[in-house]
Amino acid sequence: MEKITIPQLIAELSDNSALYNQWYKESEMKYGTIPSQTLTNWIVEIMEPIVEATLTLNSASEKVHEIVKALYLETLKLIGSGLAIRYEDEYKTAWLLLAKMPNLVVKFPIKTILLLNDVLLNLHRYAPEKTSDWCKLIESSTSEVKTIEDFKIVGRIYAWKCGLAHLRTRLKTDYLELSENLQRNIVHNLGSDKTAYDLFENPWSNRNPKFEGVLGGFVGTTFFFEHPPKLAQIGEHLFVSDSKNCYALFADQFGKVLLPADTVDAAQIVSMAKQFDPSEKGIEKVNAEIDTSTISSVVVTKDTVVLTLQNSYFLFVFSFGNA
Repeated sequence: MEKITIPQLIAELSDNSALYNQWYKESEMKYGTIPSQTLTNWIVEIMEPIVEATLTLNSASEKVHEIVKALYLETLKLIGSGLAIRYEDEYKTAWLLLAKMPNLVVKFPIKTILLLNDVLLNLHRYAPEKTSDWCKLIESSTSEVKTIEDFKIVGRIYAWKCGLAHLRTRLKTDYLELSENLQRNIVHNLGSDKTAYDLFENPWSNRNPKFEGVLGGFVGTTFFFEHPPKLAQIGEHLFVSDSKNCYALFADQFGKVLLPADTVDAAQIVSMAKQFDPSEKGIEKVNAEIDTSTISSVVVTKDTVVLTLQNSYFLFVFSFGNA
């Protein structure tokens, strides 16, 4: 308590100490020991700046209680689950963004925190090396984020920019819901000479066919398949299966993602897998870089070629050029 400097936060924690101690004990019953020093540091370094920022908008004791309660309970969850310890720097950087959006914290404390944590979890799952990049992008737009919907959409657009390719198809509609100032800010931060609409419409930025890399791999912490997989197109979506596990595939200029597709039948994917057809339009790049006799399945869309190889656990992705 002696490290806290904001009177309103001191009063809130002191006047309701029994309640906060109860929440602390309940969290320890659920998660095990919660290091008191870790919690103290989080309160001083993260919670206090956020609370201070909100006081300029609403300093009523009832609102302070609502905000501090939300921050405290979610902090206990992060520490108890180990996320705030394992990814300490990333979560601290991300949570401090809330101090730059006090209007959202005042109106929707829990919802804003949960939106933030949800993005962080998805980034850790699909693009863990890009979390700090996402935080920087969000920070550059906080002055134009006026509503919770703004935050949700901006967070989604920047998560796509940081590698979450499965988000792209819905962003055209989302983007149009934003203010013109926020749209301009986003286009600038995406760092492209194309309009945001063109970026959302076209998965690739290059003008010529190109090998875009691989994803997949033998089952493990960050890999997927127990057996060499095959892939097929069902409707508008690409699916891949090793006869046991099924995933939906999304790939574009910013990233490649495999999402679990438990509702899709593995046998259907394998049975629908197509063999390589060397006469098919637009696959000259594949002919040049891959021994086509080893290809076990292939999908060709209007902008992408994806294929699997015999005895390989990886998917190989090629893009067609966008004019």
